[in-house]
Amino acid sequence: MFEKNRSFGEITMLLNGISIQGTYHSKNQDGFCAKRIENSYVLAVSDGLGSKAYSEVGSKALCDSICEVVEENIHEIDKWSVQRIVESTHEKWLKKLANYNVVDCYATMLILLILPNRIVGARLGDGFISVWIGNEIKVLFDQKDTYYANETDCLNETITSEKIEYLDIPYRRFRGAILCSDGVGIGDMTFSEIAHFTEDFIEEYCTWNENDLMKEIGGWLAEWTGTDDKTLVFAMEG
Repeated sequence: MFEKNRSFGEITMLLNGISIQGTYHSKNQDGFCAKRIENSYVLAVSDGLGSKAYSEVGSKALCDSICEVVEENIHEIDKWSVQRIVESTHEKWLKKLANYNVVDCYATMLILLILPNRIVGARLGDGFISVWIGNEIKVLFDQKDTYYANETDCLNETITSEKIEYLDIPYRRFRGAILCSDGVGIGDMTFSEIAHFTEDFIEEYCTWNENDLMKEIGGWLAEWTGTDDKTLVFAMEG
């Protein structure tokens, strides 16, 4: 079923993202990025907390921050621990919010880096990251085991590593990855449902023309059940 593993430099990557404003807010509080930086790929989604006055500022700052951390350290970041990447991103995020009260800018964090030798990710708060690599799918998501349904962890003035779910695996055959804010709820949000959604999405769309693909995704995402903002970012081996 799977082809012989190709080296990182041989793959062609299709990556993009889309965000649909929900009806629950007067502005889209989600931020996202999907960017190639030299020989690496950066994916991020952040959902500003709805109760915060400048949540959209916080979510955009998170996405800008991770991209800048990678850009500024592109020749060494493949050797950094994922914890160091998160801490550097948080530090830059705080600097970007220097003219705001940080408490007004709280936001979640979903980041995934596809590097030449590793795939690393981190999740803080709602939403999910799924990665299809080799013959398995890895999923980072909030199972809400110890929280009320309306509670979530988020970026704030300090970083609490214990609340962050990390991913750090050696690079091997990469099939694709999806990051979604919690507005894109997959059934009951179980591992099995998210994994099946990921597999179906990548198998269906990996050969599509990008323009047609974005129209298709935008169409069904706009009709997705729920009133919250809906953001989906993807990378797929073409």
